[in-house]
Amino acid sequence: MGQYTYVAFICPTPGREQEFDHWYDTVHMPDVARMPGVVSARRFNIERIKTKDWEPPAWRSMAIYELETDDPEITLAAIREASGTEIMPLSDAMTKDGMLTIVGRPTASIG
Repeated sequence: MGQYTYVAFICPTPGREQEFDHWYDTVHMPDVARMPGVVSARRFNIERIKTKDWEPPAWRSMAIYELETDDPEITLAAIREASGTEIMPLSDAMTKDGMLTIVGRPTASIG
């Protein structure tokens, strides 16, 4: 079974930041964490973004999910399929504008 990290950079709908925080922490993140292959979830408020030659995105939130799966694409497909259903309701307090998701596999670790 492989280990992967799934990271999502997200923006709340402008003016609905508190609603987004509540929904993401109490509804969405637990829903994702219940999906097969997802073993943990954490969310961070982004305090600083530094870029060298381009304007940084307006991300305000970063969610990190640890996955244990033979194929992360199957896990992500299940999350996408559940997204927006009664299993994983979405909120319009989150916008997908500028959303970025990344999946990585560890190559080295310290600590």
